[in-house]
Amino acid sequence: MNGKTSDILWSEFVDPPDSARPRAWWHWMDGNVDLDGVRADLRWLHSVGVRGVQSFDGALGNPLVVEKAVIPGSEQWREAVGVAVATAHDLGLDFTVATSAGWSASGAPWVDKADAMRKLVWSQTVVQGGELTQLNKLPDVAGPYQDIPRWGAAPQEGSGDAKDLFALAIPFHSSHDALEPGFVRTSDSPTEAVTANQATAVDGFRLTRDPDNPSVAWIEQSFTTPVTVRSCVIELPGPHGFGAAPPATASLQVQDDDGGYVTVCTLPATQCPSRSMSFPAVTGTHFRLRLEAEGISTVLAAFEKGVVPPPVFRPLNEYAVKGFALYESGIPAHREAKSGFATALDYDSLDTDPAAAFAAVPLASILDVSSQISQGGLTSPLPEGKWRVVRFGSSLTGQTNGPALPEATGLEVDKLDSERVRRYITTHLAQFDDAPIDGLLSDSIEAGLQNITDHLGAGFLRLRGYNMIPWMLTTAGFLVEDAHSSDLFLADFRRTLTEVFAESYYGTLSAEAHQRGAIYYAEALEDRRPQLGDDLAMRSHADVPMGAMWTFSSKAGPAPTYVADLKGASSVAHVYGRSHTGSEAFTSGRNPWSDSPKSLKHVADLQLALGVTRFCIHTSPHQPTQVPPPGIALAPSLGQSFTRNETWASSAKPWVDYLARCSHLLSLGRPAVDIAYFIGEEAPVTALFGNVCNRDVPADYDYDYLGPDALKTVLHVQEGELQAGSSRYRLLYLGGASNRMSTGALQAILRLVEQGATVVGERPTAKRSLADEDTEYQRLCGLIWGSPNNHSPNKGRIFPTADLASVLREHFPPSVSIGDPRVRRIARWVDGDQPLLFIANPVNEELRTTVRLPETADDFVAWDPVTLSQRALSRSDGGDGLDVRLPPYGSLFILRGEADPVPVKEQVAEVSGQWTLTIPGSDPVQLPHATFWTDPGIGAEHFSGTATYVVEFQLHGPELPHAVQFADVADVAQITINGEESGILWTAPYRVHTNALRPGTNRIRISVTNPWRNRLIAEARSNTGTLFPPMTSVFNHEADIQPAGLRGPLSLVYKNRP
Repeated sequence: MNGKTSDILWSEFVDPPDSARPRAWWHWMDGNVDLDGVRADLRWLHSVGVRGVQSFDGALGNPLVVEKAVIPGSEQWREAVGVAVATAHDLGLDFTVATSAGWSASGAPWVDKADAMRKLVWSQTVVQGGELTQLNKLPDVAGPYQDIPRWGAAPQEGSGDAKDLFALAIPFHSSHDALEPGFVRTSDSPTEAVTANQATAVDGFRLTRDPDNPSVAWIEQSFTTPVTVRSCVIELPGPHGFGAAPPATASLQVQDDDGGYVTVCTLPATQCPSRSMSFPAVTGTHFRLRLEAEGISTVLAAFEKGVVPPPVFRPLNEYAVKGFALYESGIPAHREAKSGFATALDYDSLDTDPAAAFAAVPLASILDVSSQISQGGLTSPLPEGKWRVVRFGSSLTGQTNGPALPEATGLEVDKLDSERVRRYITTHLAQFDDAPIDGLLSDSIEAGLQNITDHLGAGFLRLRGYNMIPWMLTTAGFLVEDAHSSDLFLADFRRTLTEVFAESYYGTLSAEAHQRGAIYYAEALEDRRPQLGDDLAMRSHADVPMGAMWTFSSKAGPAPTYVADLKGASSVAHVYGRSHTGSEAFTSGRNPWSDSPKSLKHVADLQLALGVTRFCIHTSPHQPTQVPPPGIALAPSLGQSFTRNETWASSAKPWVDYLARCSHLLSLGRPAVDIAYFIGEEAPVTALFGNVCNRDVPADYDYDYLGPDALKTVLHVQEGELQAGSSRYRLLYLGGASNRMSTGALQAILRLVEQGATVVGERPTAKRSLADEDTEYQRLCGLIWGSPNNHSPNKGRIFPTADLASVLREHFPPSVSIGDPRVRRIARWVDGDQPLLFIANPVNEELRTTVRLPETADDFVAWDPVTLSQRALSRSDGGDGLDVRLPPYGSLFILRGEADPVPVKEQVAEVSGQWTLTIPGSDPVQLPHATFWTDPGIGAEHFSGTATYVVEFQLHGPELPHAVQFADVADVAQITINGEESGILWTAPYRVHTNALRPGTNRIRISVTNPWRNRLIAEARSNTGTLFPPMTSVFNHEADIQPAGLRGPLSLVYKNRP
């Protein structure tokens, strides 16, 4: 296999190489750093099989347990880093650092305002031709939009460091000004009307909102005569992110002839405090903005029963409406999201209605007056007539890195300027010059939106081929030419932002890491679409592309966004020829202090099936020697606390070895993928499949996601096969957002078809870019899909359908087929075309299925990564497949090879004997059979730690059992048979093979360990003062006790017993 003999491969399976072993995220929290603790952490991690740490400095309010906080960048911190790196290297651990203090993303106190993230801002001034006029100032407040500050911050004029970029003049049209109502009423004062000027004088309206329950509020604009409205803009600031009150649903209504109110449109909430919508003309006298919101309690649904939510919730008792404006003219619908002030999951569903395109600005009428402005005023007059000058500039978003200590917090660097990124990361990495690092890591980006940088226009011209400046009026709410053209430009604008972001930020970080001899790990967006970005292109610069997988129950299943994120990461690794796919693995936030290897196995198996070959365990927070158990975590209810203070710390190695041996085998050979899945040119994978998993590809086929970059520059046909990196594909599927395409994408598809590729997908319905010429777009579509009177003459094949499953069923039988679709699976081709298959059972019950592989024969063998056993596989009843049985949450590798046949018959005999349960601090308990210590009557339901079961029984030879098996273990058990250590059990089948049994009296000692949960529940009810205080408030009285201990019969297993 993979050029290795079966014996060598088996020895590596048993003892995987360091390259396959997990790494651990190592968070130094709130300055709690202790040199002895640093050494102890690393020694423990090494002892359980981890071979690297990825170091972060964070701060989430942990109390100080050391004498003095160790501040990132200080001399004390540098000393600690030096000790950490030296200790890690002495132990054979690699040492990786994050790109900043906190985990997002690249900010620090040394980042100047001139180098920080910026947003587009503008002001408008009406100018009479022939006159020299001072223009209105640019908004100059640090925040997400115009003059609106970050939530919770006071608006400070001048905090935005505003600077001019360019200015445009357009002929004045009164419909571009907001309509002025005669008076305004609100739900707080429905009988009292104020004038529009009075309303704006108090900076909008603050309407009553119930912080705990659903509530409704409204503002009504009334006009003395009917007006025609085609667009609406509101400004409704509010908190965002974890713990924030649910954003209000907003809708515009008009009063009908019967006095009722009819909804004109909705204005969906985004990250931006401003919302815009346009619609076909509506005429009326009374227009009402209706606001509706849920209470803060809806946020609590994310937590399991009995888990106390962290004190980060931000309820709202008011709707703070800063602006509500109606316009006769049309505007680009959802302008804020289209302009990069916010994001949308599906931009193709947000087209501006052509019927709303009143008063669009002709492109030929726009004057670039940038050179005529100095010190905020016109230096030369405009032509005769009345003009509107839109002055564009940039100001700070105010985004800082975090969560980090104040001394390590500063502005986030401009992500769209490679030189600024280079200056930042050079300074950051200089802190480690005396402690050479092995890697640099970008966590998932959470730095917020940025939609401008000084030289974006040049980048736009290079990438899109035309001048963006006159079209930038669309970002300020003007339609240019028409609705369709405006939307196409804004799509080009967003695409440019995403491409420049990948190049300037991720490309620069990768280059700077390589210059220092370090490798680069990179996550991308993780959770749907928190900001603009192409998650495949972002990670294409990484040596180890990564995704994330948060823990989940087998009943609930994983969140689709994490499935998409990891599938995207492994796709990047395959397409760009990287050796490993990384995972931020086992991140936890719903059910703290409750996990163990047993509960994490099905989570690990899904990650393996998605292509992960390097687990980066989230997380192992640093434990100073002074901290009481259970130790420091990211926060009391956040993070998988995989530390030496975990109850099962001494039993972790078999689980870590499992992760390593599976990762090793799945890094051999090349991916057994069938389909190159083109996602289109609009959305990242986590937006396309963030809410619903990809259902286009049937279960018996595998695929890689490809973005525009890979389609155009990597995917090629060689020897009749589609190839990219280490993958070979049977066909290209046009999925995701491929309903619209640029001519660049069409040219790439045509090239592949002409070379002989098979393509499945419908002809696109529209072009993707304003730069696409209609005639060229139609010509390319005709060459690929054929015209009505001329079928495509290409060498390859085109299946003009979105029904991929039917094409596969009729023309491409699966290489690997598994009878039960629930089985998780991933395959590799090793030694050329030999299959190596990993399968896993995702349910807590035994599963039996049939596996069909190429040339299924009798020489396939199953390797069990848990029991380290081999067995030959028998034919299924039909004779054309292999019969496979998987225990609850069990897993197997299937590959060509030979093994001892399955025993013809195993005999199982239950042990009868007296059991003794000993719990530390309590008297031994005599039991007639093994039972959980959390069961009624034992009185130990709140114990967490290691308790011991002992049973003695008689055996009469001459034949002795070759294994012992337990019915259920909660959660990890160390087995000692007649004084001989016989293994650690952490998942089904709870079986150990042994030669230690003997005729006569036998004694089995089972030391069982459960997680901290039950003890912490007890501490919440009656605090003993012996545990780390923050963790004793994680649960309340509603929390359920988690079963712990040993249950069910102990069985003796005899081999081939008559």
